[in-house]
Amino acid sequence: MNTTRRQTLATGLGLLGAVALPRVSHADPAYPNNVIKFIIPTQAGGGHDTMMRLIGNKLTEAWKQPSIVESKAGASGAIAAATVARAVPDGYTLLVNYSALLSNLVLQPTQTYKLSELAPISMLALTPIAIGVRESLGVKTLQQFIQLCKSKPGKISYGSYGPGSGGNFVGELLNLSAGIDTVHVPYKGEAPALQDLIGGQIDSACVSLGGVSRYPGKVLPLAVASATRFPLYPDVPTFAEAGLPGVNMPGWAALFAPAATPRPILDKLTAEMARIVKLPDVAPKLLELGFEPAGWGPDRLTTFMNEQLALTKKLVDTGRIKL
Repeated sequence: MNTTRRQTLATGLGLLGAVALPRVSHADPAYPNNVIKFIIPTQAGGGHDTMMRLIGNKLTEAWKQPSIVESKAGASGAIAAATVARAVPDGYTLLVNYSALLSNLVLQPTQTYKLSELAPISMLALTPIAIGVRESLGVKTLQQFIQLCKSKPGKISYGSYGPGSGGNFVGELLNLSAGIDTVHVPYKGEAPALQDLIGGQIDSACVSLGGVSRYPGKVLPLAVASATRFPLYPDVPTFAEAGLPGVNMPGWAALFAPAATPRPILDKLTAEMARIVKLPDVAPKLLELGFEPAGWGPDRLTTFMNEQLALTKKLVDTGRIKL
């Protein structure tokens, strides 16, 4: 990693503990009295879009103000992040982003935003990433897969939904933790990776847990890279349960505001997000989309992001993850 990236990463780590303390303390007592806009980093019609429309509808019911979702896809979430970082800090333009918000700081040669320009509001949900193998590979457990990989170094492949994606990071974290050497095959999305896995062109895939669980008899999920099992797939163990506690790198979806947004507004949003994602008519729908409701506040979110950023740096320093 070059000096510029190291400086950027160090700045990110140092500032993550401070971004939850915006510089402006006064707020509009009438908030909210305008449209609340959620900027998402992915295409309209995808999981983030569906999730935020669901949450936005509940927010509209509670606050009697319209909520809209606007897609600003591209550059691994950097376009959306930069848009919100430069928005008026009044609580009406909010960012939904994911792990690329951190990995951009390490992988991209230049950055269009700083973490210090964003204030964390809430961890909305975790999105579990799992490894699945083609059934014809002949392994039934993670440990059997590891032994196969050790017997064939550099011969077993894993697909992901792109270079520098969450699946790529989980695959390389598995390589590092298990002392194996699998070959990364990047795809433009989850669907083509799974199709090639079923077709036998690759041996395994690190993609969503829902994806590798969708084809019984063809694809076998071995482990999920989260701290706990996913409620809809209770038979899939965590990597820790399968003997690799170091492989804990879930996908996630969190809400942010411009850093100077007044604290009372942030607090109000934090409380409302925690309430909405746990509602009995919201939580099951999020689970069906592959999102495990979290509702963490800014302090826990900041701690999580610091841990994930340090792990991201460690993996990039291996030299195996490149855009």
